[in-house]
Amino acid sequence: MSAADILPVVGRSLGIEAVDMHTEALRVAEFAKFKPTYYWDETRELELAGTTWRVLASAKIEDAEDTQFLGVIDKWTLSAETIIPPVDHTQILDPSSAETQITSSIDDSRNWDCRNADEAVVEVSRVRRVLVPKRKDKDPLLTEDVVVSRLGRGVYARFIPIVASANDLPFYYPRVREYAFGFVELEDRDHAASTLVVLARELSPDSAMATKRQQVIWQDLIKRLYKWMVTDRFGYQKRVALDVMVAYDTYTAKYQELKAKYAAYWVDNWPEQTDPRKFVFEDIAIASWIICLWQQDGDSRQPSFVDLGCGNGLLVHLLIAEGYVGYGVDQCSRKVWSHYGRSVDLRAQTLEPYGYVADVDWIIGNHADELVPWIPVIAARSNAKFVVIPCCPHDFSGRKMAFPAVAGQSKYHAYSMYICDLAECCGFGVEKEYLRIPSTKNLAIVGRRRVAEVGQVDIDTMIQAGRQGFVARVPDSVKTKVRLAKVQARKQQSSYE
Repeated sequence: MSAADILPVVGRSLGIEAVDMHTEALRVAEFAKFKPTYYWDETRELELAGTTWRVLASAKIEDAEDTQFLGVIDKWTLSAETIIPPVDHTQILDPSSAETQITSSIDDSRNWDCRNADEAVVEVSRVRRVLVPKRKDKDPLLTEDVVVSRLGRGVYARFIPIVASANDLPFYYPRVREYAFGFVELEDRDHAASTLVVLARELSPDSAMATKRQQVIWQDLIKRLYKWMVTDRFGYQKRVALDVMVAYDTYTAKYQELKAKYAAYWVDNWPEQTDPRKFVFEDIAIASWIICLWQQDGDSRQPSFVDLGCGNGLLVHLLIAEGYVGYGVDQCSRKVWSHYGRSVDLRAQTLEPYGYVADVDWIIGNHADELVPWIPVIAARSNAKFVVIPCCPHDFSGRKMAFPAVAGQSKYHAYSMYICDLAECCGFGVEKEYLRIPSTKNLAIVGRRRVAEVGQVDIDTMIQAGRQGFVARVPDSVKTKVRLAKVQARKQQSSYE
């Protein structure tokens, strides 16, 4: 029996995560038309109902309707956290509550002056909301009015902070009296194009409202507005569900706790050449999610673990610092390992996965490359649970896989389904969760329950089939020595000539 004989066919696993390729092609074609104009270095003003606004950005959008604009604004109003990452959730206030009677604001004209308007202003909706921050111990609540109005050929959504002064604005909020999104139809509808605009009212004539940091925010907002409107037009449905195994509030609270404990220190003291902001925050997020998963797993004792292919070892360090017992294994040590202290058990060794058994409760594989396909097998053999986050596709032999292109399915999805099928062959009931981490390879595959009887003979058969063609990866340290030796040999050869 060969490895190919025991591997399931991946192509059957399209399921609900496949895409309508015609719709996807239309969306991609529309996205390519996004050509925004930014007004950072010039002051472009717009008069609306007696109020002067500064135009920050604009973009043409074809075949769009104001209903799509209103739909996006409605979603953003009810869930500010979808576009403002530091916001945990949005609280919509009851119009009859005492909070809605607050009038203190840095904006001295919350209602447009209809008397001086060339055309009538028709208010579509008015909502008062509270933005609740993730860092509840550091950032204040922010009360904000969202007012949607029609004026002439345009629809405008105004976001008005209700604060006494600019000093009361949270760090993530732009330093403006208010800002607005607009959807303006052209008079010549045969052109089938309208304009999206981002507007703001300055705190003072010389206020810095378009700093480098804020420019990135305005760019992101108009791009999202454009894409969300296009997406709404084509009826595209989100393909993945977040927060399936771990509730959003539970994860967020743990993430904020661990970030406050560890992020600043490791970002400032990262000894590797890699970008600390990527690895530190990503590993804190993964550690937070794993801890939440373990805490709700129903085991009265804290589980033990091994992280196979642990890399820089930060995930191991975080879990041990939070009271869990475990260790990490990787082919070669990293510079940062010596900074964790003696309590963190990190082992530099080349594993032969077909002979490996772990005496732990959980086996972790976070972007563990060629070890990922073996982890469900090792878990079954070790009577353990597992969580893997696949990255680069490898098969049982340790070689990289080349998946054929299948309509409606990415190569990453195909590889993920390949790992899921392997886990099912080992008797696991597979669970999947798309993690909130800054990576496109963010699918966690979990096997914590055996739902089928798979005998040890069957597991051994899989192991023997994989063992026949397995080739261990050459450690990077060995590759470096070989490369340096070749360079030295060429230099010596040149000196003889």
